Amino acid sequence: MSRIPAFILCFLFSGGVVFPLPLNGFVMGPPLVPVIDRAAFLHAMNPKVDLATALNYSLLYDEEGQFEGVNPDLAFAQMLLETSYLRFGGQVKAGQNNFAGLGALDRGDNGLVFSSPRLGVRAQVQHLKYYATTLPLAGEPINPRLGYVKRASAPTVWLLSQAWASDPEYGNKLMAVMARMVAHAGRSEEKARSSLPQMAPTSVPGN
Repeated sequence: MSRIPAFILCFLFSGGVVFPLPLNGFVMGPPLVPVIDRAAFLHAMNPKVDLATALNYSLLYDEEGQFEGVNPDLAFAQMLLETSYLRFGGQVKAGQNNFAGLGALDRGDNGLVFSSPRLGVRAQVQHLKYYATTLPLAGEPINPRLGYVKRASAPTVWLLSQAWASDPEYGNKLMAVMARMVAHAGRSEEKARSSLPQMAPTSVPGN
């Protein structure tokens, strides 16, 4: 299967208008989706996660991601994929605060445990940065598995396939989650616009 280009377009159709939204396939970079829209997407995909909790997670990814220069959208999407939208149910349990399967190997290891959600997010972001670049961390390293990472070996989402995870489709699955998240944000924006009251133009007196 050929890989999707690093920048693809997600087209949203609303009232016959096409809105192109670029999806960034690079691990390093700024976010595209606003914090509240990431939270709304998580809540929509798993209503058992209330919006306030979802917003807290979205803020953590925004703060930790941008601090290290890692795209918060990508890191958040990875969390959604790895935890089945915070349902867990696999090797890693919710109480481990491990949102990307760090240390959960194919042979059945349960993975690392972190004392708080923020530290779990931070460890994930640090791991992504190590895969993406040789730049030093902005904060103190807290991820004990950083030494196993081949630095700058996966600057794009697709190169995380068979690096972060053994699944050869891992990168495509991540991009699919990101595309759904971006599409959901776009639909929310259009819905908000359509609900605004229509103001009649006011006449301006001549000078």
